Amino acid sequence: MLLSFKGMIVLRNNIMALIRVFTLLFTYQHLSAQPIVDTPWGIVEGITNVTEDWTPYHAFLGIPFAVPPIGDKRFKRPQPHPGFKHTFKANKYGPVCLQTLKLTAGNGVTGKEDCLTLNVFTPASITPTTNIPVIVWIHGGGFIVGDAFTYDPSLIVAHGQVIMVTIQYRLGPLGFLSTEDDASAGNYGLWDQHLALQWVKKNIASFGGDINSITLMGESAGSASVAFQALYPGSKGLFQRIIMQSGSASSSWAHTRNTLKYARQLAHKVNCSSHSDSASMIACLRTVSAKKLTAASWPMGKEPVTALAEFYFVPTIDGVFVRDDPLTLMNSQTYLKQAGLQTLDCMVSVVSNEGGLIQIVAERADKQFHSSLSSSVQNKTFYRNTFIPEILRLYFGTSLSDMTQAVTKVYAPSQSHTGNLQAVMNTLGDAGMVAPVTLFAREHAKLTNSLKTGKNTYMYVFDHVPSFVVGHGKGMNHGDDLIYTFGLNTAYLAAMAKTFPNSTTEPDQSEKELAHTLMGLLTDFARHGYVH
Repeated sequence: MLLSFKGMIVLRNNIMALIRVFTLLFTYQHLSAQPIVDTPWGIVEGITNVTEDWTPYHAFLGIPFAVPPIGDKRFKRPQPHPGFKHTFKANKYGPVCLQTLKLTAGNGVTGKEDCLTLNVFTPASITPTTNIPVIVWIHGGGFIVGDAFTYDPSLIVAHGQVIMVTIQYRLGPLGFLSTEDDASAGNYGLWDQHLALQWVKKNIASFGGDINSITLMGESAGSASVAFQALYPGSKGLFQRIIMQSGSASSSWAHTRNTLKYARQLAHKVNCSSHSDSASMIACLRTVSAKKLTAASWPMGKEPVTALAEFYFVPTIDGVFVRDDPLTLMNSQTYLKQAGLQTLDCMVSVVSNEGGLIQIVAERADKQFHSSLSSSVQNKTFYRNTFIPEILRLYFGTSLSDMTQAVTKVYAPSQSHTGNLQAVMNTLGDAGMVAPVTLFAREHAKLTNSLKTGKNTYMYVFDHVPSFVVGHGKGMNHGDDLIYTFGLNTAYLAAMAKTFPNSTTEPDQSEKELAHTLMGLLTDFARHGYVH
């Protein structure tokens, strides 16, 4: 029987409506059946959700991978969680790790000391025999702030057909306080990350993940963490690829030479400084509430420049996890070979205006110190005589006049007494991100080429001004690439709008296409070790 053109249109519309109904029914069926996975750690029951475009995925949230680091376990390496004999309901995120809000969005402290959890996200279609690539995400935040649940990987997981694991680690003094001896060796946050990676290696196959295709990925302090993990010989075999966005182990802010000084200053602030030896001081610090310790951890000095350039409680040279100054390690091909860097595929990136975050941090420091740092750094005399020497002292342990003159000549060559805020941004952006990341890529390429391992090295610069960010300055600021890394998802944009009110509008189609391009680039690399 022949149908009229009008009848064909009606029939087509009815068919499309039926398809939509069946799609929704299929989705609801997935949502009603909660996924259960039997792992070596224990039986885990997750939840099924859908992305913004109604693609279903599974999420297993708040899985504890370590024994709570509280009481006498504070300032010690984490111990693996034994798992549960009963089915663990992995249906909500664990609490954030304790962090001060002074540097980011106000005052006070948020989080809990018992926070060492991870989250596993998988496509809804996979089974334990699927064997798909895995990405482990380490969040940034200067080692003093941040959490796992700000980053919603559902779009990467659903469209890239990969598994993604997000992890939490101890921050600030609870994660990195060190007395430079056995009383408190420090780097506990790095050990937390390492234990989470061991959990993934042991359990991820049960979720359908390929244990021989694990990519470690992070941004800012998360990127520096990726580098620290890659440079630790004990990490061999835990991952096969690394993605580092805007940070490296040799970044100027990613490790400190003043760890004992800051430990003693913190002890003084919480009335534990009367103890002469470090063991007694640490014993006293264990009796202080974790929130009180965190609240007292920023700022530690009285100089706003120091507060701007150093986060105090960050990784330190402990002789075990961090064997030597990261710059020394990076310049030793012998050590890099020993660490096994030549066995990894590597992708690194920076954004075009890495120092763009500095203005926001300077404003926070001004509020804390009742100072005018954000405007003072634009005075060339202050920039040359105060700012640069302090930065050099913090980053390199010395501030010789020749070094100061060389830096000023490169970044502020004008004879004018009024400096340029962009010059200040570039000074810190290059020292903190661009130079260290470039060095990592160069040394990785040199090592893999000399040993002919066939492993790939990629580096890209993300230079784009987000059209939906109101009043955005020149280029892409540090951290802006995360908007695209996670697919312009609504949750991340909402969090960004909360931090910067009235700062965002609705992204247009071209912005969404750019996000999908970046997600494709990252998941292609995680799948193959190269990009098409």
